[in-house]
Amino acid sequence: MSRKKIYERTLEDYREQAWGDARCNWCQNQWGWNVKSSKYSEICPEFRYKRFAAYSGMGKFHIIRALLEGDFDYTDSEALVDIAYRCTSCGACEMNCLRLNEKEPLKAGEALKTRLIEKGLAPLPAHKELLASIKNYDNPWKQPRAQKAQWARGLDLKDADKGKCPTLFFAGCTPAFDPILKHDIVNSAQVLKKSGVDIGVFGDTEICCGSPAIRLGDRETFFAVVKRNIEQFARAGVKEIITQCAGCYHVLKYDFPEVPGMPEINFNVYHISEYLDRLVKDGTITFKREVPLTVTWHDPCHIGRHCGIYEEPRNILKAIPGITLVEMERIKDQAWCCGAGGGVRAAYPDFAYKVAEERIEEAKETGAEAIVTCCPYCEQNLADPLRAEGEQMKIYDLTDLMLQSM
Repeated sequence: MSRKKIYERTLEDYREQAWGDARCNWCQNQWGWNVKSSKYSEICPEFRYKRFAAYSGMGKFHIIRALLEGDFDYTDSEALVDIAYRCTSCGACEMNCLRLNEKEPLKAGEALKTRLIEKGLAPLPAHKELLASIKNYDNPWKQPRAQKAQWARGLDLKDADKGKCPTLFFAGCTPAFDPILKHDIVNSAQVLKKSGVDIGVFGDTEICCGSPAIRLGDRETFFAVVKRNIEQFARAGVKEIITQCAGCYHVLKYDFPEVPGMPEINFNVYHISEYLDRLVKDGTITFKREVPLTVTWHDPCHIGRHCGIYEEPRNILKAIPGITLVEMERIKDQAWCCGAGGGVRAAYPDFAYKVAEERIEEAKETGAEAIVTCCPYCEQNLADPLRAEGEQMKIYDLTDLMLQSM
């Protein structure tokens, strides 16, 4: 395939990959040398719970080939939209398929979503609300813009709209509006301030990064958001962006540059875990208090498989006195998804809940007292079964434990 930007590609650009599709099933399973038990051998949530090949990366390639060759029409089956939108965008299929076959089932699946929108067959009703809210409120949760600044009250953070702001902390919509998740960004900002990092925030003028739009295949909405964000960053003189949200990080760092016809990008993007890992290593951050806790790390798909951040959060946990880190069976690039991504939590909440339950069961088998992660969506989706089922296991953001020890 010629090197078009990802969001210049159409479904037709995946024709060769669809015709050359292997039938190895590695889009559904862990690599053999990673498997420790049959119970946790699978890595595709969609296929695991539907048990039908069409719901796998391989199956989507078969469908795409049939659509492109005219053997199957977009309106032939109501299941087509369901197959496209049950994908959590975890990237497990693509991680394995790129290694073995140099194919991109996740990107092809997202191009299929775009085509379904163009045909008027998508998005799903729950997704229409998210997309309309991004256009009307600059966030997917139908929340007034003015409320997005409330999380930062009392933190004495620089206003990025007033003067130059070389280092921007990008809060993200979900933790900024969800009172249960607000601690993720409050603690992140506090850790950065304690470490002498001079950060600014946009507050109520911060625009959604557009992650929900592009994961749902709505390129028109995403492109508009990307342009506005880049222009806002340029006005503020932003040189580096730090974000706690894994979805925001993935989009800002890797998806923004793949949009055609956008203003030049003149900033670097860091996830809070990689930024803070550097500060721990150079001695800027030192931990003083012991945190006696046995924990297991959940790899968020958007910083892990999509962006390659695996060791940085683990390094931090190992540096905190009193923390004992134990690993689940499926970790790093073979980790099990939390179940929330790709719009699945909004459109298929019961399915998202099942996927989270499986991850919690896997975590409990390590003997850990708590799950630690660094993604508001993962934290939210994993917390639901923990609360509903009265589990003793806790869930923490990485910066929760850092702040306890600083």
